[in-house]
Amino acid sequence: MKSSKVSRTRERKGRVKTSSSASKNKSSQEDFSIPVEVKMQFLGFLFALFGILLFLSIASYSSKDQATLQSLKFIDIFRKEAYSSAYITFNWLGIAGAYASEFFVSSFFGYFSAIVAIILFAIGLCLVRKKPLGRTIQFSIYSLLLMFCIGSLFGLARMIFGKERISLSFSGTSGDFFANTFYQIFGSVGASVLLILSLTLFSLLAIDGNILRTFAKIKSFIENAIEKYRAEREAIAEARENSMAVTTADNSKLAMTAAGDDDTTEALMKERDKILKVKKSPRQTIPAGEEHPIKETEINRPKPDQPADIVIESKKQRVKQAEPVLISSALKDEKNELDINPENSNEVEALKSNKEDDFVEEKLETFIRPEVDLLIEPTQEEFESIPNEELTQNGRLLQEKLLKFGIEVEKVFATPGPVVTLYELVPAADVKLSKIESLQDDIALAMKAKGIRMIIPIPGKGTVGVEIPNKKAQLVRIKSLLSSQKFHDSNKHLPVAFGKTIDGEVFIDDLAKMPHLLIAGATGSGKSVGINTIIASLLYKMHPSDLKFVMIDPKKIELSLYSKLKKHFLATSSDINESIVTSPSNAVSILKSVESEMETRYDKLANAGVRNIEAYNQKYAEGKLHNTDAIRHKKMPYIVVIIDELADLMITAKREIEEPIARIAQMARAVGIHLIVATQRPSVDVITGVIKANFPVRIAYQVASKVDSRTILDMGGADQLLRNGDMLYLSSASSKPIRIQNAFISTEECEKVAEFIENQQGFSKPYLLPSIIERELRCMVIWMTETIYSLRRLDLFSNFSNVQHQRFKGDSSLVMQEPRELLISLKKQAL
Repeated sequence: MKSSKVSRTRERKGRVKTSSSASKNKSSQEDFSIPVEVKMQFLGFLFALFGILLFLSIASYSSKDQATLQSLKFIDIFRKEAYSSAYITFNWLGIAGAYASEFFVSSFFGYFSAIVAIILFAIGLCLVRKKPLGRTIQFSIYSLLLMFCIGSLFGLARMIFGKERISLSFSGTSGDFFANTFYQIFGSVGASVLLILSLTLFSLLAIDGNILRTFAKIKSFIENAIEKYRAEREAIAEARENSMAVTTADNSKLAMTAAGDDDTTEALMKERDKILKVKKSPRQTIPAGEEHPIKETEINRPKPDQPADIVIESKKQRVKQAEPVLISSALKDEKNELDINPENSNEVEALKSNKEDDFVEEKLETFIRPEVDLLIEPTQEEFESIPNEELTQNGRLLQEKLLKFGIEVEKVFATPGPVVTLYELVPAADVKLSKIESLQDDIALAMKAKGIRMIIPIPGKGTVGVEIPNKKAQLVRIKSLLSSQKFHDSNKHLPVAFGKTIDGEVFIDDLAKMPHLLIAGATGSGKSVGINTIIASLLYKMHPSDLKFVMIDPKKIELSLYSKLKKHFLATSSDINESIVTSPSNAVSILKSVESEMETRYDKLANAGVRNIEAYNQKYAEGKLHNTDAIRHKKMPYIVVIIDELADLMITAKREIEEPIARIAQMARAVGIHLIVATQRPSVDVITGVIKANFPVRIAYQVASKVDSRTILDMGGADQLLRNGDMLYLSSASSKPIRIQNAFISTEECEKVAEFIENQQGFSKPYLLPSIIERELRCMVIWMTETIYSLRRLDLFSNFSNVQHQRFKGDSSLVMQEPRELLISLKKQAL
């Protein structure tokens, strides 16, 4: 017995040792195993290196190496005698390069076999950079077909024009073979046309996989070139007419002064030469954001009903807006050299109309809206309905629990939803509703469920609603919403598919009628997914000429993927250098630009005699609007401003952020500008009374407390919501919120939609909002012009010039900040 026990223990110890040694060997193998990504990068490096070497060997091909290769066998490469002076090669890579180039150039498709090296390098580069190979493989296939067409075309040329005129190194043996085949089948003309057309087609496909988009780009390039040529011809003709008008006016003046003094005549001749020099100079193309350079002479173009007057001004009177420092240098000039009058401010106002039309209207006729196939298809499990047994059991539990507290329920109706089921209770006639409301926690305990919400009473019905989460929640994917007939047939101006209601219906609302949306929700509640759902709905329904986004993302990661839409759906300002605004200072600037855009649009609506953007665009499409000197009409797209995290902006610049948001929310509905503001912390210092009063439509995801729920909805309930897109939607038409399960869209789906739009032809430049810096400069120049004129009349101009020069010393930032305070103090001294 003892011996058997000892043997068993030894066997167990042996098993333990073998298992431990095996585990050690396994762990050591795992430690020394190379990750798949590293292997793929190494493979990519080899591909790229081989591609470079192959390209160099083909580039240095020499027909003189053929004699060396014929006398040298392949096995002799590895012998010492192969590298003697008898076997000299002209290839950069020696004998190996000569063999490779001889095969690819002579036997393949000539010098154009270098396309194979380019393909190898491109594949290797994608593997090293961990990029997807889909587009590269597509490029490789079209490039190989392109090589086939070029080689065959040169082979056909060798057959037609003579093989002694065109070297074999341009077509290769393969090119000659296929050229001979095409020649026998189609003849010389047919083979030439076929190969040229194929060459053009595969070239376009290699550049861009979408042939229609490529043709659209070529068409747009040709149209722009023709338009530019016409503009230059018109400019030359206009300059010629102006020079003839000036010459006629000067000749009349010279004739009148011919009998006068010789000095006067000579002065007039010099004056005419200066004017003609300015008039005949070619027009300069000035980039956006720059002003005309200061010239010695400035000619005011006469109106059609007025004679031509020539005004020669001192260059010290000219104020260059692009360099505020010139204001200080202009102010310190002598008093007798100035002729400043408040009437001259009209010239400064004219600059606004000249620079207003920054966005040249273009039509993207070839634009294709994103396809629904880009989105993930819902699975069959996601469409499974709730079992009737679960509904019946929950209804019975509700009745029994309420009956224990003396509340009799006559009937129970169940409306199952994707995540939550609504149970409508019909209480007895003598039951007080306040008594049922006080039992919310007891009902949650009895149902063993989280997120129970009571609706007492349900509007329009004589029932009490109890929302209880389902045991198994369904995932509502955005594809089921965007592919629905309700969304497809929607005639709303800005349709947004939020999700599905409790009864499983697709819920769509019009952002243009909201007109602004306030969103609040804790981290992980589904707020960011909800914003992506709103953006995706608009991208699937709207054309780039009808909608523009202004996206403010202080977290820098939530909306960054939409930067690809810069030339399609994004609006920006020349004051900032980022398409998706991330810094608080740029957020303030872009909001002020939107505010300025709102004011400009109201001016256009007033000039057109309409009350909203829909009537304005309709009138513009009918050609009933005419441009004036101050207003240039163009189609107005809707502008949706999305602020992803308001709390962060309110901490850094509360007043500068709150003021433009409140003003835009109060006035911008009629001109098609709408706000979507989201925050994680719906406290009263973030969602202030001014902001809250102008956002009638609100969405609340799960929040931390009832206080936060009351802040966003003016009632409780948001603290009882579930996570992952469970939300309450409060519209301006109802006092009770609707419970909706927000549709889910993944980051990969958003990227696919953005890339689909990015790969299409966009506008030549993004939609530019008015520049706030230029507007402030214009206002400052006008105000300072008027003030300097009044100070000059009070004989204080010289004092102002000295103090200003000593205080600013040419610093443009100080000129922007302090002139108003300085001039006000000087005015007070004068009074």
